[in-house]
Parts: sequence; structure tokens; C-alpha cells
Amino acid sequence: MKIGLLSDLHVDINFAGEDRVTPAVCDTIKNNDLDLFITAGDIASDHKLSLEVVTRIEKETGRDCLFVPGNHDLWNEKHPGISAMETYTAMAAHPHNLASGPVKLKNGWSAVGDTCWYDYSFGTGSVFSFEDFQRRSYKGRIWQDSIMTDWKMPDKKVHDWFLGRVEESLILSEGDEIVAVTHMLPIDDFTVPVPHDTWDYFNAFLGSRSLGELFLKYPSVKYSICGHVHYRKQVVKGGITNICQCLGYSTEWFDNVDPFVEVSKTMKIIEI
Repeated sequence: MKIGLLSDLHVDINFAGEDRVTPAVCDTIKNNDLDLFITAGDIASDHKLSLEVVTRIEKETGRDCLFVPGNHDLWNEKHPGISAMETYTAMAAHPHNLASGPVKLKNGWSAVGDTCWYDYSFGTGSVFSFEDFQRRSYKGRIWQDSIMTDWKMPDKKVHDWFLGRVEESLILSEGDEIVAVTHMLPIDDFTVPVPHDTWDYFNAFLGSRSLGELFLKYPSVKYSICGHVHYRKQVVKGGITNICQCLGYSTEWFDNVDPFVEVSKTMKIIEI
């Protein structure tokens, strides 16, 4: 079974809102004769558009598109007054959103996943206090989740809730080998290198060590797929192949501005 992996499509931010990314994703899926496509969130900054993109990919390729929402997908910029939980629940109703439960693949494999959240454990605690991180603002820069998402509970409580949901899915998939998919980072290998005081602070909002530790408790987890930080990097750790394969913003593409070329060279393909 050939699976394509690509995260952080940001179809509405790239190319000034002209979606040139989705057609490139569809072409790459078909050109590589993939059996399945998985994206680890940040499809768009509007959950309704994100779901439309998933539907379009599935319709145009004839393949399933499994996904988890990213923090951008949960933003309420286009839907003022809606809580993050309301947006999350609306997206979880989609049968191919892994937040709605594990999905059986072929050959004794399952896909498990969810958005997950941050508990500040990747921030530099020797420099900043927990209260510093709770402000989600440093040197005039504001972490946009503090404006665009309202969970109506603290970040740590959101993180713990997601961690429990992921473990429930892991238990439900007992007996299968697992591809785990989260938007947030499970290992610090994917954080932005420090020392740099800005990222000593903002790494706090990239994920959680507890998530990586949870995956290590389950030897059946063979792949951990994430996004969020716009890296293209693979690390094998504790028997788990960790893959962060982000398309990111077109302004970050160094070689070209052709989405068909960039998507084609960036999509990671694994076989199970």
C-alpha cells in the first residue's frame, strides 16, 4: 500500500488565496499511483474550506484523504464567535478525519491521530516560566492561536484532553501496526534550534514531549507523522520513523514558485 504524506498545504494563504495547491496535490497523487493520501493539518485557515479541499482531493483522485485538523483549520477568523471546540466538532464529523476514530488500512495496519496541542514542554523552561508561556506573547509578537482559537480552557488542559483521546485510539487499534498522525510535534528534534531567545519562547507552542512518550509506550506505532513547523525532515527514534513533511508557505520555497513542482518533490511516499 503506497501512502502519500504532506502537511500544511495552506491553500488559502499561498498564492493570495488562489488555490493552486489542491490541483498539484491531486496530480501528484495520481502520477504516483498512490493508494491513500494523509495530511497532518493546516489545510486552510477556515474549517469549511479545509473540508471542501478534502472532498475535492477525494473526488478528483478517487483515493481516500485521511487528515487531522491543524491549529489553522480551527481558527475562527472567518467565523467570529465560534469556539475552537465547535469548529473541531464540525470537522470531526467527517469520516476520514482521524479525530473521529482510527481507520483500518490494509495488511494489518491502522491509522490513528488527532490535532493534539501544546503543553509548553518544548519551550526553554530555564529562561521562561509557565506563566510567561501562558501569555503567548513575547517581544511584541503574539502567537496567533491566542486570538484565533478559543478552547474555553487553558492550553495544558486542552493538551491533556487530546492526549487521552489519542491513547484511546491507540488502544482501539491494538493488534495492528500503526501510522500515528498529529499536527503538533511529538519530538523536540523538529523544534526550531536554539539558542535564540525568540524560539526559546515560541517552541513552547509547537507540541509536547508527552505525545512522543505516549507513542513510545505502544511498540505498534511504527510511523509518527506531524506538521506545524514547516520542516521537511525525518528522524528515526525509539523504533519509530518520525516524519515532518510540510509544504508550508510558497514564500518559503527556495527553488521555485511552481506548486506542481514543489508538491511533487515534497510529498513523502511510504509503503506498508
